[in-house]
Amino acid sequence: MSRQLGTRRCLLLIECILAVLRIHQVTASPVVILCPSVERDWYPSVKPQNSSPPYVLNVTDDEGRSVHEDRFNGPLYGPEQRTYTISLNGTRTGNGTEKFVGFMIYVYNEFEDEESGHFVKPLPDGVSMTECHFNNEVVQNSTFNQEWNSFQIKWKSPTKYPAGKIIISASVVKEHRVYWDGISLTLNYVCAMPRCHIPGGCPHGLAKTKFGCITCECAGAAGLTVQFTSTLLIMLALFYNLV
Repeated sequence: MSRQLGTRRCLLLIECILAVLRIHQVTASPVVILCPSVERDWYPSVKPQNSSPPYVLNVTDDEGRSVHEDRFNGPLYGPEQRTYTISLNGTRTGNGTEKFVGFMIYVYNEFEDEESGHFVKPLPDGVSMTECHFNNEVVQNSTFNQEWNSFQIKWKSPTKYPAGKIIISASVVKEHRVYWDGISLTLNYVCAMPRCHIPGGCPHGLAKTKFGCITCECAGAAGLTVQFTSTLLIMLALFYNLV
């Protein structure tokens, strides 16, 4: 009888461990959708140009001010959620403004677990959007039957502030099989001043968030988090206390 009871306990323990393993595998392995790529999806055998691209990105706020106008802080977004205009522009040449027939514009966060804002619908005619790879968004033109020398699209910044650096990147097709990758612009943020004073209470100084902002917590302080191994230990302890 005692041998049967011991066997049941072992089987129950194994089932508990397997259940935790399945939960851990599901939470640790999210489904990743690859973002579109000019090289992979449009021209698989053609490499991008390695010369300086004749195209630039710009971002303006709802009052038409460019993010480049802040010479002290550089390009910024926020602090409240705002609507911006992302512009892809051809540069001036001797014969006019450089044109393009295709593009992909990517918006993503430096942190995979933070939001990167979103493009505002309805999208311009001939443009489609893809959500991919940890909250990234990509817009691309769906046809090659027109030319642009400038393209604009609305984008809303993240609801959280700060949410990390926002990188806007573009791939631009000048003509069939001729394109540039990695035309980019990074939007930063300004950390709020920590309104706290802890005299002598933080010998190692105040802590910083993952965004590099100072908080009122002491350096080295960390909240209690239950990791995967801790979960197993807790379940084992509960199992033996019950039996």
